[in-house]
Amino acid sequence: MTDHDNRTALPAVPRKRDLLFRGDLPDWKNNACLKTMGNGDPIAYKEGYRRGAALLAQHVATNGRDQDFLVYPIVFLYRHHIELVLKRIMTRAPYLIDASLTDQEKQHLGKHRLDLLWEDLKSKLGAICKSAGWSAPSREDIEGIDNYIRQIALVDSNSFSFRYAVSKEGLCSLPEKLTHINLRHFAEMMERLASYFEGIDEATEYLLETKAEMEAEWMSDMASYMDY
Repeated sequence: MTDHDNRTALPAVPRKRDLLFRGDLPDWKNNACLKTMGNGDPIAYKEGYRRGAALLAQHVATNGRDQDFLVYPIVFLYRHHIELVLKRIMTRAPYLIDASLTDQEKQHLGKHRLDLLWEDLKSKLGAICKSAGWSAPSREDIEGIDNYIRQIALVDSNSFSFRYAVSKEGLCSLPEKLTHINLRHFAEMMERLASYFEGIDEATEYLLETKAEMEAEWMSDMASYMDY
């Protein structure tokens, strides 16, 4: 092999002229469309994290490799998806049940504690279901979600354990006894949790839109009445 061949075999390196974020290349099918809903698409954010986790887990299950590397993004992506969905539902709750969030609940929305977010939502689920005319969640459902959230919180309370190997205090981020995670099984369990919350998310979004339309129609009728 010549020196020239050696040079051409080297990987490309960053250059000053390189542009990272481009949407003007001929392979337009690779373009991702951002801001399809104005200042950002919250649905795309939450769905992107879930799909990313599922695709990575499927790669491991299909190929039987990369599990020691992909475990970190898989767990983090699923966890972050759940966090975003919980926050979406909680921000709708005040309008749906005509009750303001407490200062503590507002603080929780600015943090990453799944256990606190779930406790806040759980306390409002009954009122949300009553407002919508739905049946209240079963005790088995609530106990199951309690179990899942508790397990996640024990391993990763603040969303840092699978992002950084070492904590701010210089300690190992992961619990000492946690040495193996079956990623196929983990993904299947997280899909159960994600699907449950997704159902609540979609239902409350529909309820919010319906309530807003009814109130707008009522206001319009009142305005017409006042004109007489």
